[in-house]
Amino acid sequence: MDLAHYPPAHRERLLALLATPPWQEVLTSGLLEEVRRTHLAPGKPRPFIDAVVAPLLAANRQQAAGLVADGCRDEDVLLDALARWPADLGAGRAGGRPPLAFLGLNLTAACNLAPRCAYCNQPWVESRVDLAGWKAIVAEATVPGAGVGPYIYLTGGEPLTLGEALWGEDGLVAYATARGAGVNVNTNATLITPLVALALVKAGLLRLHISLDTADPALHDALRGRPGLSAVLEGIMNVQLARDLVGVPYPGIHTNCVLTVRSLEAFPALFAFLLGIRRRTADPQDPLFNDLFPHVIPVGGRSNDALRPTAEGFRRFYEEVWPRVAARWDEEQAAMGLPPDKRRTLFGYFSNPYLRVAHRGGLEAYARSAAEGRYGTLALARHCYVAPTQAAFTPDGAQYRCGAHAIRHALPLEDGASAGLYERIAAGLPGLGALPTPEHCDGCALATLYINQEAEKRLRAEVQALLHGEEGPAQPAATVPEALDEI
Repeated sequence: MDLAHYPPAHRERLLALLATPPWQEVLTSGLLEEVRRTHLAPGKPRPFIDAVVAPLLAANRQQAAGLVADGCRDEDVLLDALARWPADLGAGRAGGRPPLAFLGLNLTAACNLAPRCAYCNQPWVESRVDLAGWKAIVAEATVPGAGVGPYIYLTGGEPLTLGEALWGEDGLVAYATARGAGVNVNTNATLITPLVALALVKAGLLRLHISLDTADPALHDALRGRPGLSAVLEGIMNVQLARDLVGVPYPGIHTNCVLTVRSLEAFPALFAFLLGIRRRTADPQDPLFNDLFPHVIPVGGRSNDALRPTAEGFRRFYEEVWPRVAARWDEEQAAMGLPPDKRRTLFGYFSNPYLRVAHRGGLEAYARSAAEGRYGTLALARHCYVAPTQAAFTPDGAQYRCGAHAIRHALPLEDGASAGLYERIAAGLPGLGALPTPEHCDGCALATLYINQEAEKRLRAEVQALLHGEEGPAQPAATVPEALDEI
């Protein structure tokens, strides 16, 4: 197998791993040939922003135009008119349902790592949904043959503790992929054996988010409460080998770096480590061009106040640490021969919690707010436009408007034996008008903040078009690479 696209030292690690008994057993079992013949292709997620803006304009532009014709010139009044989701949205009417763009399934609170990580503050929630129940939710959220589907984010706990119910031939990943969804699994990677890696490729998994806070073994072990950096690296390498052996560019890997006062200064070393193990490509259009790059996730929860950077620490991270890493990435691209106009900024859309969205008051205000654990409060839009295009579930089957509410167990949507996913979304519309509020939304996910801000920009552009008697600005669909980088 040609591994020339990896740095030499990492290539040797991959070849050594390939020679171990677990890989040799797989290679002699016939599984590889089966995966090559029968693997699924990942589904294509629908563009997140278009999923919000298009139905709002279809439902409300005529009414807003009527307000203008009656003499209204108040831009906020017109924006409010465009932003209103129809009251009868979705309930029993497939044609009137919003195009679901994101479905978050917290499959289990169980984890194979004990004691749990130093910053883990997830409460125990009893698992009341079995594989058939999760499949039923996916079935309602997807339309086979539609060409696009929701981005389905499978997390835990550690979802790989579910074994074949997750990655098996009849498991949830393959089921959702076959129905057109783009599927992500959020994992600590320690359970990704050669068999699991090949099974995930076979199931058409689009993406893995792998937790990796530092490349320093001592710091890693202190944050995780046990030795194990090598196990994470082995899980990553198993995926790399599986992809190359089958000859596919999926699943792509993103790394989740929880930013704490202990890992803040180690971020440049983490990035250098990732550059040393990533598959190198000089083509920015390559699906793996951003492979392994980290998402920075500031540590959350009141229980983690002692681990949270100070305001000065956040300022230093964004003014000093981040620019160093950004410069290192630019140097790497230059070394690959990319001219300045072809190079990508660091690293896609959701890596930098401060730079990716607009925060009122700038860095100084953001640093103070972040030091209190209120990462989203200065970036909230006038409305929560995105909620009816999202759904998130906890292991007990409770449904929430978004992933951030599910994490906090805040404002669960109406339940009932006969209520389905869309019926709950419709039932939650009366309370949507009161959101966002700092009380419930100061921990809003960066992806949701971005989608809300971009949706508001497009709707305000429509307001200007109405005020000037124009047909309205073109609303181009986000390209698939842009849509994928948004989560």
